[in-house]
Amino acid sequence: MSTIEVNKIKPVDGGTNVTLGDSGDTFTIPSGVTMTNNGSSSGFAPAGISSASTSGTALQITSGNIVGAGSDATNADLGVGLHIKTADTGGSASGDADELVIEGTGHNGMTILSGASHEGSINFGDSGANRRGFYSYDHSADAAFIGTAASIRVKIDNSGVMAIGTTTYSGSPNTSCLELKGTEAPLSIINETAVDSGDRTSIAFRNAAGTLVGNVGVDNSSTIFNTSSDYRLKENEVAISDGIERLKQLKPYKFNFKIQADKTVDGFFAHEVSSIVPEAITGEKDATETYTDDNGDEQTRIKPQGIDQSKLVPLLTAALKEAITKIETLEAKVQALESA
Repeated sequence: MSTIEVNKIKPVDGGTNVTLGDSGDTFTIPSGVTMTNNGSSSGFAPAGISSASTSGTALQITSGNIVGAGSDATNADLGVGLHIKTADTGGSASGDADELVIEGTGHNGMTILSGASHEGSINFGDSGANRRGFYSYDHSADAAFIGTAASIRVKIDNSGVMAIGTTTYSGSPNTSCLELKGTEAPLSIINETAVDSGDRTSIAFRNAAGTLVGNVGVDNSSTIFNTSSDYRLKENEVAISDGIERLKQLKPYKFNFKIQADKTVDGFFAHEVSSIVPEAITGEKDATETYTDDNGDEQTRIKPQGIDQSKLVPLLTAALKEAITKIETLEAKVQALESA
């Protein structure tokens, strides 16, 4: 092993070529040493790098420039961090995200290469957690993940199914599915094209236990609205015996909504139905809510009641059956009188 100490190498006519060591030798650059290339020719560092420090890792540049934008007046608008540049776009970087800038006038991007059975990630950490938020791709499962608060919040699996708020699926969705899960109203949305006369589920609603409680479906000609009605989910059933009495309390009207003054419709007032068919009504009479408008001022608006008019069908059916029974009784009496 030889030692070479050089204070200065003075160029001669035609330039100077210096060969140091043989293949396999190691050269150590002590801390504090600055290596500068002030020209535009290729070498250990290209123009634009005023200092370079490596520790067991080679720095390779095959095209373009890498500059420290903060110390380079030409690229000062690109922030204080590292600027990887293949062409000048004329754009500028936000001060909130200027530690690494990748610039090029054509297609541009960054690649993370991982093992075929491993994960590639971009992590967002702080003093409390090194993976507080993240974007990651699991190569073994061919699935992508988005995380917040150190937990997975969004998953896209290898068939294109997306889950938000969960990483497991309540049903058996096909491709192009979106499943949403929350603490109040878990639901899954499945976009499944109807290709024959069979029914297809488009939107499925499930409770917190994962049980299907309703869906919106399609066939190849119409939309179908379903709510859970399986006998196995019900108990304590009794016949409706006061259909006509309760039906007579309903007050159907013709009216228009204030926002559509020229459109008359048939319907009910929710608060008048709430005591007769309470399961058909949501919300409270005369309820209001506050909100902040575009000017930052707090305002009050109506929090309207709602009605599911399909919930009136059992009552209407019971009343009609009672009426039919009365009609048939009267017809029998008339028939008996006519035959006397």
